[in-house]
Amino acid sequence: MANIADRLTIQIDLSGFSFKITDPSGEILKSGEKSFPSGVSSASDLESLLKKELSSLSILSKKYDQTDVVVQTPVFTLVPAPLFQKESQKEILSQVHHIEDMDEVMNIEIPEHDAVLIYTIPNAISSRIFKIQKKAKYTPMIYKMIQSVSSCTDHNKVFVHLSKGHIHIVAAEGDKLLLANSYKANDFITAQYYIFLVIKEVMFNPEFTTVQVFGTLEKSQLKSLSKYFKGVTIIS
Repeated sequence: MANIADRLTIQIDLSGFSFKITDPSGEILKSGEKSFPSGVSSASDLESLLKKELSSLSILSKKYDQTDVVVQTPVFTLVPAPLFQKESQKEILSQVHHIEDMDEVMNIEIPEHDAVLIYTIPNAISSRIFKIQKKAKYTPMIYKMIQSVSSCTDHNKVFVHLSKGHIHIVAAEGDKLLLANSYKANDFITAQYYIFLVIKEVMFNPEFTTVQVFGTLEKSQLKSLSKYFKGVTIIS
């Protein structure tokens, strides 16, 4: 049975959410996932569904001392650390993305790349989770991907995450971050197009490049990517 010393991690996007509860040693005590209906596209729909689904799982209604919420938001930008000013972060982000009035603008320092990641967390998510988990920490999926750069020993590497309507892509040469971006992609063919576009932009040879996929791929999709790259690895 979970207790307050355990850690709750939730990953959310418009297609659904997954969660896991780990004890202080890191052992997974319980995990699960829930898919949303295909018609979910608005903030009100998302908040309504989160209210229903989170309250239906008693284990998520408990209060945890540590709660990490990973959100698949395409609204982000990287800024060189020396140029970052917190008071201007909303203005900086609004130059490249539309920001909804109620969404929260946050930032994370990434010292290993001398950069600051500015991003938004949809109010539909933060307000709903705050009702139960007051101390929740919110990070975007792209941050999780960037953090994986140093732990992957391959030289030319591309990290991807597909979700409803978007693909996140991170490219790195060794420990050097070359690109971190999000693209609109409503199907795998479009997503694959952007993977090759990034490969061309950073001047990688696919035959010497590995692709790390966060989440899942269908067998046909995995087979399609594997034809072109040195290796394709699924990261759950």
